[in-house]
Amino acid sequence: MDQGNWPQGAKAAVALTLDNCGEAADLNRGLWPKDKPVGSHYSITEALPQILALLKKYNICVTYFIEAWSLAHYGGVIANDVAGNSHEVAWHAWQHEAWSKLSAEEERENFERSFGDHGIGGFLSTGPCKGTVQPYRGFRPPGGIIHGNRTLALCRDYGLGYISPAAEHAALVDVERDGTTDSVVILPFRWKCVDAYYYMESFAGLRKLKGASSEDPLNENVLVESYIAAIDEAIRKGDFLSLLFHPFLSNSEPRLHAIEQVLQHLARRRDEGQIWLATCREIENYVRKNPSVVARDPEWDLASWR
Repeated sequence: MDQGNWPQGAKAAVALTLDNCGEAADLNRGLWPKDKPVGSHYSITEALPQILALLKKYNICVTYFIEAWSLAHYGGVIANDVAGNSHEVAWHAWQHEAWSKLSAEEERENFERSFGDHGIGGFLSTGPCKGTVQPYRGFRPPGGIIHGNRTLALCRDYGLGYISPAAEHAALVDVERDGTTDSVVILPFRWKCVDAYYYMESFAGLRKLKGASSEDPLNENVLVESYIAAIDEAIRKGDFLSLLFHPFLSNSEPRLHAIEQVLQHLARRRDEGQIWLATCREIENYVRKNPSVVARDPEWDLASWR
């Protein structure tokens, strides 16, 4: 086998990721009934345990981008079931706010709240983390779009080393901060590797923009074929690839089976030595030591599904 540029001679680096925890996004959008209790969302009580069992079956660790609000409501699950099984806990805003729509003040307030006593700061000092959860290292902006250097500088101010926005290429980008030049690693996702792109009616416009076969929701078979093709294309190109699933969209046997089919392919390619399957934190660390493996321009994707 020809040797690649990633650890153990792998030709590509792949991060399997999860997004969204519980009812945080519904609360933010005013969709959660005011008289309905929080803290027992089906995505966490029903879907997530099945996803975690599949991950254990194939010995795969994920990066789970979780809203900071959820730490107070699903702390035990996050600490014990997620981080306790070596999965990375990363940041997905306070309550899944549409990041591209935030003003400068709102953006800073989101950081302050998420990293403060009501967010990860308080959770690490008083929450049920049992030494398993680490401080955030990465951020995935809901909607995939950031505010350029403004967001990147805040990321560095709060100790983040990587972000996972919508873009074409993994990259190491310069950040102007306090009169000096810093850097952030970009570990992007592409919309065609996001389950919502296939399953949700509200993504019709994005499907049309990205050239999908139909503006109507697509089935699990199309997702599996597309994800597997993306994995093999990353191997051919020597790329980084992020794959994304949402627990709240994984609430049926066909969709769980689709996840397992993708996991089977990932495990096969990993065991063949073709891919390095790692968390985003691990990949960021490698990129910083080996910056030549990524680009300098991520080619930001500014398309929106909203």
